[in-house]
Amino acid sequence: MPWASKYPYDPSKFRFIGSPIDGIQFEEDKVVLLEFKTSSSRMTGSQRKIKTLVAEGKVTFEEIRLA
Repeated sequence: MPWASKYPYDPSKFRFIGSPIDGIQFEEDKVVLLEFKTSSSRMTGSQRKIKTLVAEGKVTFEEIRLA
């Protein structure tokens, strides 16, 4: 999908995850969690939960250092 003609971002900055969402787009001013769907497909319960967590501002960045 990142290489589709209507994709609004730079495809080289997309990273595929596969599950529970398709991937992450890293832009200079934002990070976008992406799920690609065809015309009649719907988000899974897990994907809807992730969307809700983002909307509620419950997404964080953490650094874990290994000794």
